[in-house]
Amino acid sequence: MTTALIIVDMQRSLLDDETWDPDRIVDRVCGLERAARTAAAPILYVTDSRVEPDGALDPRLSPGDADRRIVKANCDAFLGTPLQAELDAAASDHLVICGLHTDFCIDTTCRRAASLGYRVTLVEDAHSTFDRDYISAKTVIEHHNRILDGFPAGDGRVQVVRSDQVDFGQVPGKPARRPPGHTG
Repeated sequence: MTTALIIVDMQRSLLDDETWDPDRIVDRVCGLERAARTAAAPILYVTDSRVEPDGALDPRLSPGDADRRIVKANCDAFLGTPLQAELDAAASDHLVICGLHTDFCIDTTCRRAASLGYRVTLVEDAHSTFDRDYISAKTVIEHHNRILDGFPAGDGRVQVVRSDQVDFGQVPGKPARRPPGHTG
């Protein structure tokens, strides 16, 4: 079983649209991207088809030929996409999730992944959102880090860790989810 990196909605228009601390987030996501490559972990880039005017990935990211691209039209990166099939094909049972926006796509994708039986690591300092009229982006991020840490969903669970604590190697413990056809 493997760990996969899921990079969500790191698109130019979203980063430019008042995202809180965008350069720091891009730096952290790029660091995770490098660590995943070093460990030969699968990397999946999820983008939102509704993003305008510039839906391209931030040019600081470096998708390779072997990486998968998933295009979604909802906050849930699994809904109506081949994401689960791609993860099954890679025999991934542990997902490291980062990107945009904390209170929409990150939250929904983490919860859905856990409900599907994946072990999920939400990278505490590698997701962001924007300020609201009534609450700061920083507070939204802190709140989601707190409420998602330990979130249980059957065999799946969300764990929140800092980017410098992410390990793309063997994850200790029994696999939470077995891909189709797995007999052992």
